[in-house]
Amino acid sequence: MPTAELREHEWNQERAFLPFISLEEGKEPNQKELDKIELFEKGLENEIGRTDTIEQAMTKMVRMALCAEFGAAAVKSQKADQMVSTIVAGIMAEPELRKQALYIIDRFAK
Repeated sequence: MPTAELREHEWNQERAFLPFISLEEGKEPNQKELDKIELFEKGLENEIGRTDTIEQAMTKMVRMALCAEFGAAAVKSQKADQMVSTIVAGIMAEPELRKQALYIIDRFAK
């Protein structure tokens, strides 16, 4: 009976979202960008749950992305709710963005 050869693979957590992030071709992310990704990922781990609806999870993901990029104050204002709703609607309307968002949500939902 032939045996399968096992190969070890090291998972680099910081690089999990790089395929979804627009970077100039050939350009590596700097430490500030990597820190933002890490903040985004930690926030998703703490916020998204398996019992959330898709819309709730998308809203949490968009809020966390805005928070990681622009700071907590960006999502605390009253006008932020309208902005978040508009972004979520845009993601839901675009099949490729929706697919990527659902992949991210599925990965972090507990």
